[in-house]
Amino acid sequence: MNPKKLIEKKKIDTGGHILTFIRLDSCDSTNNYLRRNLTTMVNQFPVGISSRTQVRGRGRNDRKWFSARDQGLYISLGFFFNEPQHLNLLSLIAGITLSETLNRITGREFNLKWPNDVLYQGKKIAGILIENIIKKDRIISICGMGININQLRSDFPDDLRESAISARMITGQSLDIQTVEPHLIRLFFKWLDVLEREEKSTIINTVIRMNCYERGEKITFHQNRKSIKARFLEINPEGGIVLEKTTGEKVVFFSGEIDPFP
Repeated sequence: MNPKKLIEKKKIDTGGHILTFIRLDSCDSTNNYLRRNLTTMVNQFPVGISSRTQVRGRGRNDRKWFSARDQGLYISLGFFFNEPQHLNLLSLIAGITLSETLNRITGREFNLKWPNDVLYQGKKIAGILIENIIKKDRIISICGMGININQLRSDFPDDLRESAISARMITGQSLDIQTVEPHLIRLFFKWLDVLEREEKSTIINTVIRMNCYERGEKITFHQNRKSIKARFLEINPEGGIVLEKTTGEKVVFFSGEIDPFP
């Protein structure tokens, strides 16, 4: 670990786990940093890596995540996950965590765009990138989360100004990012405990309440570079989405992306 990049290292009691928390001044991405240092960090699990900025922040499908210094919360959590049959629910509990964290700091309600984006009035404010390393005896999960906190509209690149929003734009006030991090960490591990107790219905009911799509709404669904036009029907008890294709066939997906029908 480069000591010039290290700002802080401490322990955080999540209410059931003692997490090793590391704050960096800068890194390429917090997910990348954790993966590179996994050999040493895995012995300290669970761990949290936060950075004031990311020079190559990543979202899903290798998209860039805009990571200006001190304007957003950029964090990755590393932990062992013992329930391979529930891996598809990790992104959902991360989405719930982000939505509840934002509710606490703004007093507003937020929606989940299945499976892993958080929206406010149709604009993206937070996202998730989960990477799992599956070994014979265990699963190592890295959950990267990003929240737009202190950006003004003019701070976003031109291609994001119409589609992105921040907590500051919602409330008119800047926030201390370091006070937000402990809330997010504790909420995530609270929901992880719910998942590991196999209380799936609690998770799914919360996702359904936060879901941004109406039953019957026309959407375009993307998976593995293929797209279909369909109607959104529901989120099923396993966390998958049920769609009705234009042929009337009902299909279930556990990964992919949804866009509004053009």
